[in-house]
Amino acid sequence: MRTILIIAGRYLPGFRDGGPVRSILNLTEWLGDEYDIRILCHDRDHGDTEPYPGIKYNEYNRVGKAKVWYIKDYTPDIVVKLSADAHVVYVAGLYDDYARLAMRLAKAGRIKSPLYVAPMGSFSPEAFRIKGLKKRLFIMYMKLTGAFRKVVWSVTSGREKEELTAVIGGGADCIIATDLPRRGLVSHKGIKEAGKLRLVFVSRISPKKNLMALYDILSLTGKDTDIKLDVYGTPEDAAYLDDCRSRLDQLERSHPHFDWEYKGEAESEKVPEIFANYDAFLFPTLGENYGHVIAESLASGCVPVISDTTPWLDLEKEGCGYVCRLSDISAFARSVDTLAAMSEEEHKLMRDKCVVYITSLNEKSVANTGYRAIFGS
Repeated sequence: MRTILIIAGRYLPGFRDGGPVRSILNLTEWLGDEYDIRILCHDRDHGDTEPYPGIKYNEYNRVGKAKVWYIKDYTPDIVVKLSADAHVVYVAGLYDDYARLAMRLAKAGRIKSPLYVAPMGSFSPEAFRIKGLKKRLFIMYMKLTGAFRKVVWSVTSGREKEELTAVIGGGADCIIATDLPRRGLVSHKGIKEAGKLRLVFVSRISPKKNLMALYDILSLTGKDTDIKLDVYGTPEDAAYLDDCRSRLDQLERSHPHFDWEYKGEAESEKVPEIFANYDAFLFPTLGENYGHVIAESLASGCVPVISDTTPWLDLEKEGCGYVCRLSDISAFARSVDTLAAMSEEEHKLMRDKCVVYITSLNEKSVANTGYRAIFGS
């Protein structure tokens, strides 16, 4: 059995990093019987000052189908030590300290195994504009020092490959490995009432996820539409969350049939159940290389209304969601109004299409996963 070392920021029982943790967990759940998957990560969740309770140091901890080595800080010695008997070293992320460390060690010949790096949406134009100067300087430095020369890039789609090569250069070596889905489905709950909409936003609270746009979108919805919005997510940027709260509070005061609530953080394992309680998922994200929350909303029958900056561009064609140009706020509002007007019968037809679509897609993604091309046999 081939040994795979995944180097990441955080893993279970952490959940605040959202998609990256979900990506690794799904991978281990589907492929953990085929490969000896080992994970090197920090010993505490994002923002925590204390480590996870009950973990063991200086040895692997069994977590599901993976072995996890928890550390407080990354050092060259621990990365070299754990990579020594790995057939493949796989780095989840690009800008983090551990990613830069792994690339430098590979360039210096201290990591002998093939090194794969998953940029996780870092090169989408919208995401690249956030702290753009800092990111451009980082890319320039890494290219000038040759740190990318030993890297094979793990991208989730042809689109992400194009975005990456536009920044790194056409010579970048890429393998497409679409993120694997969560196992299982959760049945949708409740009855959709015509003229009313149970709306949800689930994601990290940061400018990239674009919660602020919900104010602009919902300001344009019909004043007779009864909308209940719940927001779930880890407040990565507290000041940004405060700004969003202020705007949504303002909308609540001015819109006769709108109310909203910030529900706090959403633990990863509870996300499907959360989606199952809502009619629609409003997600005008600036960019996703995959978008686990979109897949999970579909699997729970919660109809996605998303921006055109994700790989999920065929939802309207399949009759299971709405894809709007990020710049066209009115299109988002029209989609929300259309969903709000639906009866239970109309909405159930769309919910059923969501489940059929994602089930078929998941079966294909697991059977044909590019991770086997990366991990080898």
